Amino acid sequence: MARYRNLVFKGGGVRGIAYLGALKYLYEQGFMRTIERVAGTSAGAITALGVALFPSDFAQFKHMADSLDYRKVPSEEDEHTNKLANKRLLSLTEHYRELALFKNLQCSIRLLQEKGWYSSDYFYQWLRSIIAERFTVAKEAYTFADFSNPEIHKDGQVFPQLYITGTDVTNRTTRLFSSETTPDMEVALAVRISMSIPLFFEAVQYQFPGTDEPQFYVDGGLMWNYPVNMFDDRKYARKLADGANEETLGLFLYSSSEQTRYKPVKSMIDYMEALFESVSLVQERLVIRTEKNYSRTIFIDDCGIEATDFDIELDDARYKSLFDSGYSATAAFFESRTEWSKFFSSLKERLGWKE
Repeated sequence: MARYRNLVFKGGGVRGIAYLGALKYLYEQGFMRTIERVAGTSAGAITALGVALFPSDFAQFKHMADSLDYRKVPSEEDEHTNKLANKRLLSLTEHYRELALFKNLQCSIRLLQEKGWYSSDYFYQWLRSIIAERFTVAKEAYTFADFSNPEIHKDGQVFPQLYITGTDVTNRTTRLFSSETTPDMEVALAVRISMSIPLFFEAVQYQFPGTDEPQFYVDGGLMWNYPVNMFDDRKYARKLADGANEETLGLFLYSSSEQTRYKPVKSMIDYMEALFESVSLVQERLVIRTEKNYSRTIFIDDCGIEATDFDIELDDARYKSLFDSGYSATAAFFESRTEWSKFFSSLKERLGWKE
């Protein structure tokens, strides 16, 4: 059996459900027992967090994942802020809540002030709640340093080291959040940043260590959507082959040209989605042409489902297709470890890419 120490997840929005199927296989076959580090971007960051919290128990991981209501993730209102609002104003808000004009006004103001149409507050509060359940010490926020301290983890569980990517728009650069780079940063905030699709969700402010003032952050996938090379360094690797860490396994969601049917751009939301999707596709094409990543990447078909299709429910047809796609792709990866050139030639053909 191959021995992997590092696990990396690409971004992909709601399509990250496919990673649940992939992980089911990895847990079943015992691959998770040797994982020491886990990294991810956007949806991959959420999955990486789950692996860090439940490194040896898929049932608990799945139970945690199932508690997320995808339909609430892109919220038109900031629930946390509303709880603190003036009661009279809140009553007025309730009265007009169902009016599309009022909702659009809220989102328009957020877009101008916070650089995003939807609020990710529901998701942020959900992250905080699932993280808190894994600690014995009650705190408002749990940091990367806390994740490295098993003395305050339930059952003394040692978490794999967690690495999350974000995009520092202020400085036009990628930032890596981890116990090494940002030990005092709240982990839930890092994951929230990493999944904040530009313009779709509000930007998040955070001051990176060593900088003079806070920066605006958005989805890590904007600049580093598949950080599979994160551990290509001798401090993480026992052996590098052509510069690649052979103990790293990556999971990569791709869009098949056979199944993907993009919806027309008719609104500002459609435009935001299309813009980010276009950036992501450019990165996909660069990765698929990097041969050193072939043998350490599980390529998972996203079944033609859009990254922002949050109107999805547990065990509906789309959920099942993504879950099954992740499981079958992972099983096929380990059952067919030969004829790589033939496999990837076929993959490129399915993607509609010509040499």
